[in-house]
Amino acid sequence: MSNSVRWVIRGIRGRVPANFNWGIISARSIVHVSAAEVRFGTTQVNPQPPLQNFFYNLGAADIWVSNISPHRNEFSGQPGGVSFIVHVGWNSPLDVAVTITVEDALPVEIQGY
Repeated sequence: MSNSVRWVIRGIRGRVPANFNWGIISARSIVHVSAAEVRFGTTQVNPQPPLQNFFYNLGAADIWVSNISPHRNEFSGQPGGVSFIVHVGWNSPLDVAVTITVEDALPVEIQGY
């Protein structure tokens, strides 16, 4: 099982550091982050329940995410979150939807040399 949230970041280009705080994330969480270009508007008329007001656009821009870093200081009481870099390879700013998925189970940790 997992939980996901979708966050739209408007008007970005280049290499953009981002942070999303979400209390279910700890430093040990398994977090997946994806990104894609979006455009606003919908063709749906009065959907029940209301749906997102954007659609994905498979444009020519290269968009990806790197350096995904879950964080939370377990002793500070601060909410957890995830930091990452969004890359938008295009000359003008684009709107990007970032989907953050957190798995419920923690990983088995194996440290090798």
